[in-house]
Order: sequence, then structure tokens, then C-alpha cells
Amino acid sequence: MSALLQSPNLFRSLRRISEQEAIATMGRLALTVQDAAGGLESLASVALRLSGLHGVEMTIDTGHNKPQVFEWHDSKAPAPRGAATGLMVAQARDWGRLRILFEPRIKSVECPLRFARVLAQQAALMLNRIELQARMKAANAAVRRLQERIDTRKAVSRAAGILARLKEVSDEQALLLLMYQARQSRSALLPLARTIILGEETGHLQPIKLRRLTAREFTSASAN
Repeated sequence: MSALLQSPNLFRSLRRISEQEAIATMGRLALTVQDAAGGLESLASVALRLSGLHGVEMTIDTGHNKPQVFEWHDSKAPAPRGAATGLMVAQARDWGRLRILFEPRIKSVECPLRFARVLAQQAALMLNRIELQARMKAANAAVRRLQERIDTRKAVSRAAGILARLKEVSDEQALLLLMYQARQSRSALLPLARTIILGEETGHLQPIKLRRLTAREFTSASAN
């Protein structure tokens, strides 16, 4: 994937900033941006507001297939003759490399190599944070799904026990009755189980008509 910005007046129309302002802004972006692609573009846009800096190129190793290449160039600027490269590494995570292109006598950056390394590190920190947040989100979703399964199992087990006493059948038969009714009414087990539990707790147990299963229905329910 390649992102190429070639807008002759875009960066000239923006207020030029100092190297210190650029570094401070990039630091804030690295801590707040939520979208990786948008964040990389924002970091490059900040860098390109420095007078004499006309290109930012990033090669990102995502660990899937071939690396992704992102490029941001001011196509109407004089052909840059200087380049500096920084490794996009943070907390032992290697994301790839970054290169900035600039005029040979650039004055807005004290040391292009040092600036390239700072920009590369901020990009790596941002990618680290976004990746960690995605992993945490996935882990939390997995925990929620597991908790839902546990809650469903506990509620269904309790509701089946209530039905077993009410219908004078075994716990297994009561569970099959509950599952059969859920399928017939096209409802989930958990809401049905909670209705039965609530009815018992309030003393107004009026469960949906749950008749005894015939031998054929019992066999079918057991198979499912």
C-alpha cells in the first residue's frame, strides 16, 4: 500500500513551524491518534511543515505478506538532494524504517539524521500503542464472551432445577424441556431461563407452557 501526497500548495499554505514545535506536536499525536494509517499521515504532515523538508517515506513491516510502503511528497518542491534514515523501533518492536528527504542546506532542522530518528521513534511508539489497544480490546471481548457463557450455563442450570421440581422430572429432562421450548419459541436460552428464575423469586412462577416431551421429541432433543 502506498500513500502519495503531491499537493503543490498544501504545505506552503500551512504555517511553517520550528523543529521544536514539530517534535512536540508529533509527541502529542503519538499518544492520541487512534487510527494507524491516519496517524502516520499526520506525523508526516507535521514533518513536512518544516521549511526545506519535502518528503517522508515509511516502510512498515506488519508481519503479514510484504511490507507496506507509505510516501508523502511535495511534488512541486525543488528536487531534494539530502536524505536521512531512522529505524522505527520502540520497546524492542521493529516496525521498519523511515526516510526523510530535504534540501541540502536545510536550516529548519539542526540535524536531519537526529530528526529522522525522532520521527521514526514517535511513529513506532504510536504503532505500539495502537497495537496494544487492539489486543486489549480483543482480550476484553473474549472475557465478555466467556462470562456470558458462564452466566448462561448457571442460569440455565438453575432454571432446569426449578422446572424439574415443578414438573416432577429429572434435571436432564427439565433441561431438554427448556432447550426444546427455546427452539420452538425461537428465543435464546438465557432470557427464558431468567424468566423462570425471576418467576420463582417473586412467587409468581408462570413459565411458558412446558409439557412433557413425547418419546420421539425426547430423542430428538437429546440428539441436538
